[in-house]
Amino acid sequence: MNVKKDNYSRIAILIPTYNPTEKLKKVVNLLRKEHFNNIIVVNDGSVNDRILYDIKVSKILGYGFNRGKGYALKTGFEYIQRLDVDGVITLDDDLQHDILDVKKIADLFLENSSVYFGIRIFDKAPIVRREANRLTSKMFKKIYNYDISDTQTGLRCFPKSILPKLIQIKGDKFDYELNQLKYLVLNNYDIKKVIIKTIYNDNKSHYSGIVDSYRIMKVLLNKNNYI
Repeated sequence: MNVKKDNYSRIAILIPTYNPTEKLKKVVNLLRKEHFNNIIVVNDGSVNDRILYDIKVSKILGYGFNRGKGYALKTGFEYIQRLDVDGVITLDDDLQHDILDVKKIADLFLENSSVYFGIRIFDKAPIVRREANRLTSKMFKKIYNYDISDTQTGLRCFPKSILPKLIQIKGDKFDYELNQLKYLVLNNYDIKKVIIKTIYNDNKSHYSGIVDSYRIMKVLLNKNNYI
């Protein structure tokens, strides 16, 4: 008997999605193949949600219009905190995260319940993305005295016990994950960093370049405004 596989039921998987493609179905199927069956999807006000009728998950949450990734994550956390689980792993809906990396973080969490961040290496990333990430990481280190090379990773794992705090954190869009990181660092949480595969695909990101970059910089510079 594989104890870790049996215990994957103790970990909820949370996937926010907006106008999902066939890639969401592939993500869910890969997770189920690896014995992750406690999967929650949050439909962030999709205009096209046909794919959601074709996936087998534990729960689909949703609301009438697009609110942003942060709002979707907090909606999922609200639901998951009432479940009989030990923790939750968040990941994206577009195959940006290798399922083997999800397993790696799940196995680590089962051995030592803590906060885990999947950290991507941007050496071979498109130059605009690479430089934007480098600038954000450099600014974060200068302001918060904390070294992290991937401030915007979506592959994160949290013990259930901290979900009430994560729900209180400000931000409804991409700024939420940065506020989340600020909260964890400023409150001295031990964030365990796990190197993961960096995957790029042809999906159009829901990240709105100028608007979301401005929002992220504003969040970075406002040190104490996160709850």
